[in-house]
Amino acid sequence: MAEITIRISDKTLKVVAAFVVAMLLVWGFSHFWSTGLFRPKYEILMFVPEAQGLHVGAPVRLDGMPVGNVSRVELARDSMSPNRRLEVDLRIEKRFQNMIRQDSKASLVTEGLLGDRYVSIRREFTGTPISPGGEIGVIATKEVSVSDFIDAIGKKADCQCGKQLAHR
Repeated sequence: MAEITIRISDKTLKVVAAFVVAMLLVWGFSHFWSTGLFRPKYEILMFVPEAQGLHVGAPVRLDGMPVGNVSRVELARDSMSPNRRLEVDLRIEKRFQNMIRQDSKASLVTEGLLGDRYVSIRREFTGTPISPGGEIGVIATKEVSVSDFIDAIGKKADCQCGKQLAHR
């Protein structure tokens, strides 16, 4: 049997390697650009009584659309109010700054029944935009636990049984 030898010049290998590296750089840059890493941001504050399940990096949504993330969750320093125990810093893309106004309200929301928590901002239209470092108002929300869900199903079942007995 005859052996076949294929020779590739060093110049060709260098050109192919340079092309592959360039493609990887373009892909990496476009990936980081799409995540919003290079977009200008500003921070606003919110104070909440509790933040169980909220973590750094959690999404911030404005009327359901992602606009930023949570950059810090810490104990509030000088707060005497039980409704202002924790300070949450929100990093928002600067292009949305004019849409988040003084009368807008934020709340902590759980995704689904057992999902992660995120910050939801309800947009309003009459106030002035919140300046960087400013504070957004908070709407208190009651989290639904698994036991609350089971109780609600039990009450619904009891209600349905009562209706069936009344019709007999």
